[in-house]
Parts: sequence; C-alpha cells; structure tokens
Amino acid sequence: MEGEKRHIKHERIASNRGNIFDRRSVLLAVSTPTYNVVLDPKKFIESKTYKRQIQRLSNILSIKINDIDSAIKKRPNRRHLIIKKEITDSQIDQIRANKWRNYLYLEKSYKRFNPSGEVTGQLLGFTDINDKGQEGLEFMLNDYLEGTDGIKKVLKDRKQNIVRDLELLQAAKDGSDFYTSIDLRIQFLAHRALNNGLKKFKAKSASAIVMDIKTGEILAIVNQPSADPNDRSLRQAKYFKNRVVTDQFEPGSTFKPLIVATGIENKIFSSKDMIDTTPFYIGKKLIGEDNRCSSQKVKPEKILINSCNAGTARMSLQTESKLFSQMLESLGIGSITASGFPGEASGTLDNNYDRWRDIRRVSLSYGYGVDVTLLQLASIYSVIANQGIKNHVSIERIDGKPISERVLSEETSKELLLMLEQVVENGVRRAKVNGYRVGGKTGTVQIYSSGYSNESHNGIFVGIAPISKPRIVTAVIVNEPGGEQYYGGQVAAPIFSSITSGTLRILGIAPDKVNN
Repeated sequence: MEGEKRHIKHERIASNRGNIFDRRSVLLAVSTPTYNVVLDPKKFIESKTYKRQIQRLSNILSIKINDIDSAIKKRPNRRHLIIKKEITDSQIDQIRANKWRNYLYLEKSYKRFNPSGEVTGQLLGFTDINDKGQEGLEFMLNDYLEGTDGIKKVLKDRKQNIVRDLELLQAAKDGSDFYTSIDLRIQFLAHRALNNGLKKFKAKSASAIVMDIKTGEILAIVNQPSADPNDRSLRQAKYFKNRVVTDQFEPGSTFKPLIVATGIENKIFSSKDMIDTTPFYIGKKLIGEDNRCSSQKVKPEKILINSCNAGTARMSLQTESKLFSQMLESLGIGSITASGFPGEASGTLDNNYDRWRDIRRVSLSYGYGVDVTLLQLASIYSVIANQGIKNHVSIERIDGKPISERVLSEETSKELLLMLEQVVENGVRRAKVNGYRVGGKTGTVQIYSSGYSNESHNGIFVGIAPISKPRIVTAVIVNEPGGEQYYGGQVAAPIFSSITSGTLRILGIAPDKVNN
C-alpha cells in the first residue's frame, strides 16, 4: 500500500468547449481531441538518464535540446510542465513506445477546428493554444462556450500510465453550444461572389452582409481578403478584422433616401411634390455642379434615380435639422447595434443639430460628414423594407419573436420602397436580379485622408428583395477598386445581384410575376 501511495496522483479531466453551429445545425466550430506532452521537471532532473532522454524527446518533438533543457531548469520544482501541445499521431505513437518512467506522460486536451475555414474565419475568429477565444464569436462568446475542467484521483504505475481511477473530485463540465443566425449556404455564396468581385475590380478589400428583414438575423457576413483560423500562422488580429462591423465610412448617396423619408414622414413635402434641381451656391460652394437632373423640377423619386445633389440639398434645407437628426438617431446612426460583435464601431454623428450650418445640413443629406458601418447601413434599409419597423440585429438564431420598435410609418416606408425599386429599374441595371423585383441605392464616396482624394473611392450598394414581399437586405462595399470602374453601380451592384439571386433561391422564395 505504501508503494501505491507514491503513485496516487490528481489528474485533470479536460472539458470540451461548446460547438458553434449555423442556423440549420451545420457545424461551424468544434473542439477535437488532442494530446499534450507533460513533464515532471523535479523528477526528470533527478533522472540518471536525463541527457539521453532529452535527446530522445528532442528528436520526437522536433524541439531543440537547449530549449527543452532551458524550460525544465527554469522550473526545477514544478510537477506539471507542458513541453508541447497538440502533437501529431506519429509523435503520440513514439512517446507511447518509449520508456519514460514516471516523469513524462501524455495529457488529453482539445483543439479548435473550423470545417468551413476562411469562409467563416472573420466571423468566428479563433482560440489560443489554451482554447480561449481571442477574436470573433470565439471571443464574444468565450464565457458561454468555455467549459470547466474536472479533477480525479488516480493510481498510476511507474510509467505514469493510469492503473485505475480512485475518486472523482470534480466532474468536468462541457461548455454550451451556440446556434448562429448564419446560413452556411448563403455564407459560401457571399464569400465566393465577394472574392470574384475583389479580383475583377482589383480592390483593396470588400465586405458584404445579408440580413433577414423580418427578424433582424444576419444570414451571411463576409470580408475579403479573408483568413483561415485553422492556420495557426495566420492567427493574428490583423487577419481577422470583421470590417462589416469595425470599419466606418461615409455612406455617400446611400444616405439620400433618409432625407426623403424625413421629409415625407413629417409632411414637409410629399412623394408627388416637384423639387427644384437647379445647381446653387451656399457661400462659395456650388451645390449640384454635375446637374444630373438637368435643372428641372422633378419628384423625389427622380432625384433618387439620378442621385441629384442639388435636389437632395434643397429637400434638406426645407427640413428642420432637428427632425433629420432625430430620424438618423432613431435609425441607429451614432450607436452600436445590439449584435454584440467585439470591436463594433458606433459610427459618428454630430448631434448638435442646432449648430448645423446650411453646408453641414446639405452634406449630411448626401452622406458626407457622417460615418456608418456596413452593418448599420443594412439595418437602416431593413427598416425601410420592414414597413418602418426596426428589429434588433442578431447573430444568434431567433426561435421566437424578434425585439422590435417602429421608426417610420408604414405609409412612408411603402413609398420609399417603391422609389428604391425605380432606382434599380431606371438607374442601376447591374443590380437587377432575374425574375425578382429589387430596389436599392448606390453610393460612390471619395475616401478622406488629410483631404478627399480623386483617386481613392468606396463603391457601395444596398438593396432589398423582393419588393413584392421584402425578405432580405444585402449591403456591399468595395474599398478602393483599382481599375477604371469605381462607381457603386459598377463595382458593388453586380456583387449584390449575384449574392441576392442565389440567396433568394436558397431560401425558396418564388420569383415575382413581372410583366415585361
């Protein structure tokens, strides 16, 4: 019995990190069993075969002898030292085949694996070597996913093999599983379309998001370039930035529908009113020098179709700053969403509307002097598509009723929705989706860096489909396209069309009956 006592040990029972699934229970992230090589430095140093055993261990694990020797001698009194984690099957066999007495053994652990690789890389993020979340959902949900290791008292032989379990001191508790709102089929589709667009338009980067209008659920969220979390050499924060939620940009003309919504909602003008689009000056600044509406008086719908700055500016000057500010705030500009994503940006909005000068009011109306994220932009258009109701954004699958609030009247939303359809029908043909009625708005924005650049642009498109019974919003941004094409209608709209076309079919949404 005295001999047995010398080999009674406390053994860790590894817990399993919770799995992450898509909305259809397809596995996105799982912890798979692995083994670590563990040493008892105190006993190892006292061994007569220390140098020979280190040489053998060095050969098996491909670690320099000096590195092993240094690690052991820095901790001479430790009884538990992990020399190498996640060893290969071949290394496991070699360790088990050698006689290590009682100072070296294998310890079961788990490592994270992402079956979809880079397709969900920036969404899921990654865990460190201790299986703790460092980026993405792995970081956001770490406390929820992480388990609690157990402890048991065991009897070991001189080779550190467990002879039998003696007593369970603390049971291991596995982490909880998480079901995302993501549809992996749509995620793959969006990833491919974005990658093709990035290459075709020679862009620096690109991002896209697909949202379910009725629930606020995110069906796909992708960025290019992307990174595979299974590749440990890429496990750095810079490769896993989820730009859909972290990057802010000026929305440009995608903002123009919001001044129209504010004016109609507050009965300042109607969808049938004629608005002057003649270019004019504010101080020394000429507004609407491109004169896209040929100085005519046109309806708000025509202003959106032709993206007339002068007409948009005049609608803005008719509208009280307070009303426009309140509209932007209610839509979520300047505030983070309820998504919970780590690193989510809030956007920027100057709330001191009483100090807005005319040039400030005008520039805001066509999306300059304000910053948004692509997630916010998609959420805003979801309100328009959802009869004026704003749902909380969710990356978790919603099985019940979504949390929501009314932001716009149903009447205003319907009018705006039909205007956006005409924008696509008469102005942005590359955004069309065969067999479906779609609506949306482009934006082409000069990127600000110590001044606005004529060389660097963001091309943006946000769209809704199908107009007959809105179900999804897709938002796309192409950052710094390098070719001759850089307008939102040229670079972002085709990507929108590709993603939306596939998504509608995946969701089983029947085509509209369109009269040709």
